[in-house]
Amino acid sequence: MFSLEHRVRVFLFQVLDRGVEFLLVRHKPREEWPLGPVVGSVTPGEKLEDAIHREVRAETGLRRPVHLRELMQPQKELFGDLGVVEWPFAWQAGTPSEPVTRLHPGPMIGELQWLPFEIAFRELELAADRDALVRLQLSLQ
Repeated sequence: MFSLEHRVRVFLFQVLDRGVEFLLVRHKPREEWPLGPVVGSVTPGEKLEDAIHREVRAETGLRRPVHLRELMQPQKELFGDLGVVEWPFAWQAGTPSEPVTRLHPGPMIGELQWLPFEIAFRELELAADRDALVRLQLSLQ
C-alpha cells in the first residue's frame, strides 16, 4: 500500500537595519540533527497555512508572520511505498522597527540561531534547503 505524507519547510527570517537574518533550528538530540528550517507534517485535512502556524509556534513560540509566502513548487520524493511532498515557505518574523528579540523553543528544539545568509547557506545540508534559501535571499534584494 502506497502512503503519501505532506510536510512544510518554513524558512524564518527578519529584515533588520544591519541586514537580513535567517533562523535555523536544530532538534534534540543535537548531535543527530543538522541545522535547518522549521519542519513539520501536515495532518490529513489540515490547510498548509494552519500547519505552518502550528509548527512555527511549537518550535519557536512565534505566532504571526509579518509576511508568509510560498518559495517554490513542492518537492516530491519517493521511498519505496512512501511518498513525501515538502512545501517550502518563507515566514518574515521581524522588521527594523519590530525585531524578534526573544524566542521560546519547544521541548524538542536543542538550538536556535539567527544567521546571515552566507553562514546559513553553509550550515544547511540539504540541496533543496540551500536552493530555497537562495530563492528567498534573491527575492529580498
